This record gives sequence, structure tokens and C-alpha cells, in this order.
Amino acid sequence: MKSIIKSVFVAGLILFMGFTFEANYGGPQNKQLTDKGIGPIKVVKLGPINKKLADKGNDIFENKCSACHDINDVNLAPALKGVTKTLSPVFIMNYLMNTKEMQQKDPYVKNLIQQWKRVPIMKDQRLKKDEARAVLEFLRTKN
Repeated sequence: MKSIIKSVFVAGLILFMGFTFEANYGGPQNKQLTDKGIGPIKVVKLGPINKKLADKGNDIFENKCSACHDINDVNLAPALKGVTKTLSPVFIMNYLMNTKEMQQKDPYVKNLIQQWKRVPIMKDQRLKKDEARAVLEFLRTKN
């Protein structure tokens, strides 16, 4: 009898932990690691962090993103620390380059807009491919 109760308790604990994990880190976010979004980027090959490219991305971030986004804290928009662990590199670059269309058509982005509806939606920053790649590299340094 004790072993049955212990087994039920352990199973319940595992189930609870699974729901907690999915609610906070898994579920739709896990799917985003393979989602490519909508845009011209189909593949991004990552290697070790390129400091020169990350520095360029930092400059772009400071000029175009930091008015609304902070890395560690919620500002007007979500904090971006760890974003490269929850969104695929292709998705991030496509969103930076094809913001308006993704806001209109991508289910994940539309859901984010609903969650952050007290904030004006992100304007299209018109980043070129090399600029979006630089911002991605900068964000990779912020995990």
C-alpha cells in the first residue's frame, strides 16, 4: 500500500512539474525554436559568437530598439534576455526584417501583440539582412 501511495505521489509530482515547465518555458515557446516565421531568411548558420558583429548589433539595438526594449527588465516591451533560447535565429531575423507582415500573419507574434496590447506595436525598423544578423548576434550574447 505504501508503495502505491508513493508511486501516485511521485507521478503527481512529475505531472505537476511538467505542467509548470510547459506553462513557463515549454508549450508554444518550444515550438518557436523551429518556427521560421515569415520572411526572406530560410537558414541561419551560427558558430561561435562574433564579437565584432555583436558590437555592431549592440549599436543598432541602442539606436533602434532600446527605447522600448531592455535586455534584463520589462520596459515598454518585453525584456529580451534569453530570447535566442526561445525563438529560432531564422524567426528573429525574419521578424526584424519583415515586422509588419509577421504582425499581421504570424500566430506567435499576434499572440504577443495581444499580451502586450497596452504597448504600441513594434514599428518596422527596415533592417537589412546584415543589420538583422548583427542584432541577432548581439542578442546571442545576452543569454
